[in-house]
Amino acid sequence: MAVSATLAAIAATAPLTAASPPSKPSPATAGGWSPIESSARELEPVIALAVHRLPRRHARVVRVVEAGQQVVAGMNYRATLVLADRSRWRATVWRKLDGTMDLTELAGLRR
Repeated sequence: MAVSATLAAIAATAPLTAASPPSKPSPATAGGWSPIESSARELEPVIALAVHRLPRRHARVVRVVEAGQQVVAGMNYRATLVLADRSRWRATVWRKLDGTMDLTELAGLRR
């Protein structure tokens, strides 16, 4: 009886075998960037802040190529923008827990 109890204890702590189905990887990594729709309403103030800070005063965004979000102490939003002059810019905006926003990155990208 003692041998059966010992074997049961070992089996309970043994790793799962290959017979169990593999788990699917999670779509987002904790602290990592997750894609969001480029037309998401939450991007509007992010884009407005970035355009306001661009060196070109009359810059007009014609397209958002890609966008993402990252959970931090608040939320980071990152968007790649194409302007009317065909230049590309990457903007990252931090929305703090109190709702205020800071532009943390604004970089011109090669075409």
